[in-house]
Amino acid sequence: MNNKDVFEGRSVPATIAKFAIPTILSQLVTLLYNLADTFFVGHTNDPSQVAALTLSFPIFMSLTMVGNLFGIGANSFISRSLGQQDKENASKASTFAFYGAVAGVLVIIAALGLFMRPILTAIGAVTEATYNATKSYLTWTVIIGGIPTVSSLMLGHLIRSEGNTKQASIGMALGGMLNIVLDYVFVSVMGLGAEGAAIATFISNVVAFLYLFIVVKRTKGTVIVLNPAKVRFQARIVKQVILVGIPAAAIIVLGSTANIILTHFMSEYGDVSIAAFGIVQKIGTIAIQITVGLTQGIMPLLGYCYGANDIKRLKAINRCSFIILGCYAALCIIMVEVFAQPLVNLFISESATVEKAVSFVRVWFLCAPGMCFTNLFSSIFQAMGKWVQSLALSVIRQLLLLLPLLIILGSCVGEMGLVYAQPIADSVTLVAGSILYVMASRKLKVN
Repeated sequence: MNNKDVFEGRSVPATIAKFAIPTILSQLVTLLYNLADTFFVGHTNDPSQVAALTLSFPIFMSLTMVGNLFGIGANSFISRSLGQQDKENASKASTFAFYGAVAGVLVIIAALGLFMRPILTAIGAVTEATYNATKSYLTWTVIIGGIPTVSSLMLGHLIRSEGNTKQASIGMALGGMLNIVLDYVFVSVMGLGAEGAAIATFISNVVAFLYLFIVVKRTKGTVIVLNPAKVRFQARIVKQVILVGIPAAAIIVLGSTANIILTHFMSEYGDVSIAAFGIVQKIGTIAIQITVGLTQGIMPLLGYCYGANDIKRLKAINRCSFIILGCYAALCIIMVEVFAQPLVNLFISESATVEKAVSFVRVWFLCAPGMCFTNLFSSIFQAMGKWVQSLALSVIRQLLLLLPLLIILGSCVGEMGLVYAQPIADSVTLVAGSILYVMASRKLKVN
């Protein structure tokens, strides 16, 4: 693989499109298969089966946390090393990150296997029917499927770090589309409920892993090395991979915590409010996935330019990305303001819930500018190995702003205060991120 041609062979807009579009599409397919699980299991009309998906979600997301911890850190390190023409250290980072992630998953599998009953009881699986359904789901997706799930996530990150975003996205999209088909087979046709959705997820992740594994083996000149005998624990590589990955992992942990607190406070206003905000989250997730796809897609490109000390191209990519996301954020707000009710009606038609969801979504989407640019700032910092700034943004956004705002506004203002918390937190974080970016940018010397 000629990394120079991949990273430098096109104009800035064309290069951004090459890196970002496949990643955005794979994010949307992933979103579709997550919605498909809920759709097919929901049609069983069994509350315990639907509850199993909800209760399993934070535990299943721990796999993504491990994948981000090692995958984002390795992605940054490898792309910067390729920019420096240091393929040896890039290879060492790929091997350490892959098997580090596998080791992390084994810890989760062991903990869940040993303490299944107390863990599930603590998260809300109090009835026997809900416990059994949740146990079945997690057995297939985490205990049996944890390693292939994280392995496919890791290979996606590693393959993207070399600039091969198309193949990485095909692998993830292949798994997502297969999952939707298998959901229908196992849940609707065979009537296996949540367990059927879990089996579909397991098989899909195995297929995605095998596809990406073949891609690695067939890519000439790849720096990705998966031979466990080649694992080396060099302090500088381990430190860079883990430290850069920590902010990406923290986002998931803090985001899940905020969601639990928000749901707790919103539940005080009844089922209509919970259902209405759930619809807002579904609409918001679509917008977020597109943003994540772009910012994660260009991360290896930014890392390569930074490693190669091509600061002029790095800043040009940043400027172009700011323009794209600025236009996208404005479009999100306009679309929601104009088409709020049709968007909500895609998910529900009950009048009271629609009315409340429309008022919620118009307020919540004011977070679009802050959300878009904060994600971009984080990716820029991670790509350059500046983990302190990236972690600072996560802490400011979630821990210092969103969590306290949910508690304060939820108590003092009511349900609309809970909805306003996200736009306020993201807007303040946008200001903080802009300051951090300007400070970091001034230190970059254009050759």
